[in-house]
Amino acid sequence: MSDRAPLLRIQGAERAALLIAELNSVALDFTARTAVGGTDLSYFIIKQLPILLPDRFRQEDATDRKASGFVIPRVVELTYTAWDLEPFARDCGYNGPPFIWDEERRFLIRCELDAAFFHLYLGTPEEWQEQGSPELLQYFSTPRDAVDYIMETFPIVKRKDEQAHGRYRTKDTILEIYDEMAEVIRQNAAAVAAGRQPSARYQSRLDPLPGPPMDAEGNFIPMAQWDRANWPPHIHLPREKAITRPEEVPLEEFAAMAYPTTETDKAICAAALATVEQCPGLSSTDHLDTLLLATHPDWCKTFLNQVDQTAFSAIVNSAPSALFVDKAQSIRWKECRDYLEQLQAISVRHGDKSQAIGLGAGFASAKSDLPGGVDDVVGYAIKAMKRIAELRKDLSTVPQDQLKIIQVFEEQHRLYQLAA
Repeated sequence: MSDRAPLLRIQGAERAALLIAELNSVALDFTARTAVGGTDLSYFIIKQLPILLPDRFRQEDATDRKASGFVIPRVVELTYTAWDLEPFARDCGYNGPPFIWDEERRFLIRCELDAAFFHLYLGTPEEWQEQGSPELLQYFSTPRDAVDYIMETFPIVKRKDEQAHGRYRTKDTILEIYDEMAEVIRQNAAAVAAGRQPSARYQSRLDPLPGPPMDAEGNFIPMAQWDRANWPPHIHLPREKAITRPEEVPLEEFAAMAYPTTETDKAICAAALATVEQCPGLSSTDHLDTLLLATHPDWCKTFLNQVDQTAFSAIVNSAPSALFVDKAQSIRWKECRDYLEQLQAISVRHGDKSQAIGLGAGFASAKSDLPGGVDDVVGYAIKAMKRIAELRKDLSTVPQDQLKIIQVFEEQHRLYQLAA
């Protein structure tokens, strides 16, 4: 008779979602690796794993809601990426289409879950001091020290991160989110101690938020109530929209339906067009860099001189707010470029290594349909882009704040498989 652990049978999809998240967390992985000697999990190892009791997920987390309300939407987005898993999503309370596979979103969602599970497992610094043994506290005076140590025990993840990003990105991101959650927990605890209502909330780096659209109480909003004009960009279209007689949908109409879907998309398209208008023939790499700078004013100012910074700040205040995005939000550059090319507003030399971009015959008509007020922002972004091109010639002398931004840009180049 084998002692290998059999399939686990869980009652209810929500409990299954919580267990899936926990079994895939870094915290549990670290614990399991101290007991597993091979590739199999036996009965006695399963019984020793520190699986959290369901009641633990009913306690309030850093969002001031039950931890299950934080975990389940993220598990649904990570797992439900194809129609095959529709029954699981439906049992979790979501009746919409599957989620689009987006590597950057998935990375941040996993980091949020890992940071949350570290809090669930390790508790607050006060609990750590009260319950920790002298030996434990000698090595790790705070739970954050333990998180730092645990992340260093994943050498393969660290090596791959350093090769791809020049730093241990997974550890850095988890610790940053862990610290943000810890501050929310601290503020809420202080409010309760002072007799006030806790009001601090953890703010996800993702926009839209992970999982299906939700109301203020954290309940999934039925798909029938979604705004079809602003379809969630991280969710596929409904099945009938995607497969019903597609041969009768003109290509330009289909492209318009899929992109742009938000005011931010339209503002970015306007900036993308203005970039080519002001700098025709630039490479796709430079085009992407300019858009990243135009949509992230803090990044752009880092590469401008003092005089230009002052002028740029004034311009940003008068530009369309939809143009500017959060650092964790994708600007959907490829969709933007493809959309403008489909409208013949730009032309792309796909056979060229640099994939140079020029103006197309439909430039004027496309520009008239897009928001204005972005040209001056783009002008300064082009200045900053050219400054970055100069700095890339010798990165050894580049200040750290500028180098970190350049490394982010390099990640985007790899993501879109662009040649520098």
